[in-house]
Amino acid sequence: MVDRPVMRVLERGILVAALLLFFALATGAALALSPTNDEPIHLTRGAALSQNGDLSLQFEHTPLSHRLIGMLLPTEPTLPLVGHLATRPTNDRPAIAHELLWESGLKVERAIFLGRLPIIWSGLLLGATLALWVIAISRRPVPLMVALLLYATSPNLLASAALATTDFTATATFFAVVCAWWFYQQRPGRVRWVVTAILLGLALSAKLTGALLIPVLFVLAYARPPHSRWWRPGLAALGLLPVAGLVLWAVYAFQIDLRHGILIPAPAYWESWASVLTHVSDGHQAFFLGHVSGGGWWLYFPITLAIKTTLPTLLLSAAALVVAIRARRWRLLAFILTPIAAILVTAIYSRLNIGYRHVLPIIPFGLLLIGSGVPSFWSRRAGRGLVGAAVVWAMVAALWIHPHHLAYFNELVGGPARGYRYLGDSNLDWGQGLRELAEYAADFEGDLYVSYGGAADPAYYGLHQPPLAGMEGAGRPDFHPANPAPGHYAISAGHIQGLLPEADLFDWFRRREPEGSIGYAILLYDVDAARSGEWIAQCAAPVPLLPLAEAERVVGAPGARHLNFDCAASWVFPDNGAPGWYVLPLSDDPWWIQANPQVSGEIVHVYRHRANQFGPAYDVYYWPGQAEPGGLLSGRARKALLTGGPAELWGYVVKSEEWLTQWRVISATTAPLSVQAHLYTGDGPPQVADGLGFSADQWQPGDWFVQRHLFAMPGDTLETGLYDYVTLEKAGPTVRLPVR
Repeated sequence: MVDRPVMRVLERGILVAALLLFFALATGAALALSPTNDEPIHLTRGAALSQNGDLSLQFEHTPLSHRLIGMLLPTEPTLPLVGHLATRPTNDRPAIAHELLWESGLKVERAIFLGRLPIIWSGLLLGATLALWVIAISRRPVPLMVALLLYATSPNLLASAALATTDFTATATFFAVVCAWWFYQQRPGRVRWVVTAILLGLALSAKLTGALLIPVLFVLAYARPPHSRWWRPGLAALGLLPVAGLVLWAVYAFQIDLRHGILIPAPAYWESWASVLTHVSDGHQAFFLGHVSGGGWWLYFPITLAIKTTLPTLLLSAAALVVAIRARRWRLLAFILTPIAAILVTAIYSRLNIGYRHVLPIIPFGLLLIGSGVPSFWSRRAGRGLVGAAVVWAMVAALWIHPHHLAYFNELVGGPARGYRYLGDSNLDWGQGLRELAEYAADFEGDLYVSYGGAADPAYYGLHQPPLAGMEGAGRPDFHPANPAPGHYAISAGHIQGLLPEADLFDWFRRREPEGSIGYAILLYDVDAARSGEWIAQCAAPVPLLPLAEAERVVGAPGARHLNFDCAASWVFPDNGAPGWYVLPLSDDPWWIQANPQVSGEIVHVYRHRANQFGPAYDVYYWPGQAEPGGLLSGRARKALLTGGPAELWGYVVKSEEWLTQWRVISATTAPLSVQAHLYTGDGPPQVADGLGFSADQWQPGDWFVQRHLFAMPGDTLETGLYDYVTLEKAGPTVRLPVR
């Protein structure tokens, strides 16, 4: 049995070592990452608060984190006064932040780090709070060591702790409130009650989701043996609110406003609630498992937790939960599972599916659960081995991905290199890789094309390549989305996923595996050569999908020959089988591809564009060409089956009620021609399915086309040939084709 003084030394040593590790990893990430999408605005809010207490820029946020972010900013000599910026009167937060960071002469890297550092400090406080609770429930050094090492190397906690945002402060205060309430329930006392109330006020001022603590604390007030006066626990919980409200108001500097004859304390707080509820109602564009939507998904957060939390944490949490249930530790489980359920249910109900960070407070509760279960595991040799292996596994994973904790994905989906296929936004690509991209570009020799999706200014980092796409439009006019130019491409994962106005601008790349990445968030592709083609054939249903100039831009073929055809009734191979492109309506499998022609070249689906403000819905297919397209339907045809007109019949295929006839154009004509298709069965009258989906006025010698004839029922013999559909005169001989 270890003496209590010795145990205290061990506990303190473990705590200090783990927190130093956490501090080192978080600080390393804070120094390495460029500003993420939300940080410029948060930094601006922090600067405004530190300079003159300006609360008018809050909008959907509460000011505690911003006061922390702004704590050290006055030490930066290049920081201008936010109130003196030219854009300040507009109250346009993105514009003000852009001017502050990128146009004012501010040393951005230093200012960002000064804003991030207090958030890292809050991570030390959260770690200490977790240690306090684990010690209280286990009273052994091993559970403390396991919980704190998992804490110090948690990629998800490190990802938020290293950024000047509100998420980590909200996590720290949320956990601290529940911890204080647990200690109060263990031994009720005035001091513990007041501490809980003060912490609740801080949690309410850290993020709007802190309001979840009010029902959570009320429920947990009854997670104790029944009291003779049933109303007293609930009253103790509700009694926290006046003190917490006063703390919240103090964080708002006792702001007050007269509205409609009523004095409103902390009006910015209620305005933020109105804004965020509108945001939740409107939804937010997000990427999930290959789909983009603003409506949200019920499974988003459960799957996000499953694939972005380290597997050791998930496995140990599940095992610890079983242990706690078997040991009937209901009070502890209530204090762990009630906050988790509240956070998860609220997140699932919300339509804001934009990041793991919205359920981040779940993690310390899971680590507390692990700490409670470690003594049971540690009592057996196999358990000690499994726990040790899990901790080493988690530490290796954190050190391996450092400093790119934001992009962490676990082994269930193949790790961070595969994360872009599953989640986007702050789960992966939040603009944090710009500095690394600029360094990569500076050392790169050759043609480098860049599409960066973030709020930071590329020029500040020396990246001067014109962007392929920005958040405001459809991309550069010289970029050909269905046939990119040869070169090296660095494209933000969010742009590949479609999180930009022209969602399918990079669909060509979406169909390929990247050659590598920068911090897992910016994907790298090599294009060896552009495809060449001589024509563009558009499905006219009833008119071409794209204007001629737009079709040429999309496939990068200026001056190409343009053709129109009815893609439901025909198919064309212009210029004696030369390579070219088809522009077709969206379809998983056009009928010609379903027919599986025996050709030496393959029609490749290279690009899909869904309808938006930049253009209609269409697919682009590439035909690489074939030297002898005469045998597309019937193998290598040696001679024509029908000659003597402006087009020759070279083959046919019968599939029950469907007949396909293949023709080769011999001479140009302006006659209004059609293909006769009369299907005979016995001596009865024929079924008629005449038609021509590739109008004769477009014909050039060497064009090939297939005409599709659909009948009501099978037949025995097809009579076919060309005729003038205006005069009904034959344009050459006819032939009867038997079923084969």
